[in-house]
Amino acid sequence: MTTLIERLEARQADLTARERDIARYLAENYPQAVLQSASAIGRTTGISAATVVRFFAKLGYASFSQAQEDARREVALKLSSPIDRMGVVDSPSSSNRDFLIRYQEVEIDNLKSTFAQLDPAQMEGLVEAILGAKGRVFIVGEKDSYAVAYFIYTHLNLCLPNVTLLETGQSMVADRLLWAGADDLLICVSIRRYCPSGIRVAEHFRDQGAKVVALSDSPLSPLLPLATHRLLVQTVSLSVFDSFTALMSVAGAMVGLVARMRREPMHATLQRGQELWNRFNTFLT
Repeated sequence: MTTLIERLEARQADLTARERDIARYLAENYPQAVLQSASAIGRTTGISAATVVRFFAKLGYASFSQAQEDARREVALKLSSPIDRMGVVDSPSSSNRDFLIRYQEVEIDNLKSTFAQLDPAQMEGLVEAILGAKGRVFIVGEKDSYAVAYFIYTHLNLCLPNVTLLETGQSMVADRLLWAGADDLLICVSIRRYCPSGIRVAEHFRDQGAKVVALSDSPLSPLLPLATHRLLVQTVSLSVFDSFTALMSVAGAMVGLVARMRREPMHATLQRGQELWNRFNTFLT
């Protein structure tokens, strides 16, 4: 997402004198200024509201409201908790229909941006590390990230033996790591707000000399310095909650590549699995 300040810098040479007055006011009072109405910006700068609206169109925004929504999302990215983001990310004045349309656009942008910066060679190296692990493959994720960790575990368990989903309850996490060693590999899923137990698990594997695969959301994530392999995703959201769309998609691509590389041995595994699913009535059909 291109920020308002970046757009102002890119179009600075093309601005008229009045438009430069608007740009100066917005830059000096960002982001509060852009969250005002066009009329309020006009009154402060002595310029008509219509000129203000045309100014944002010149910067490449589809509408003035889009500029405000983008500013809210940018602010929200810097806020850590849902309660901080309440009332900031989404404009209460917009309709539910507008919210759904913009929400879809943001989610699509998350996917495009995430996969655009994804290095295929990096993903292949990560998959080779999973396939080449001599010991067990451990998977950990806490709070909302647990759902993604469980998804990874469910599918990798069909691809490889000795796959373990770590439960990180305070009283048991140390016991579950009792036999972890250098031949093992950890897949750790952690996005803001980062939970300390998962980070401590990653530290333990690093200290053991084991490889750590990190699925996270920022180059500043505390998980990244501990990781041997890294996958970063974009989690921008129009909601007060972070988006997990790109994270789940990248996790799906990772296990999909593992399955692709294990196509032959998986055939027998899936046959055994089908027999067990039938025996335990796992599915309705």
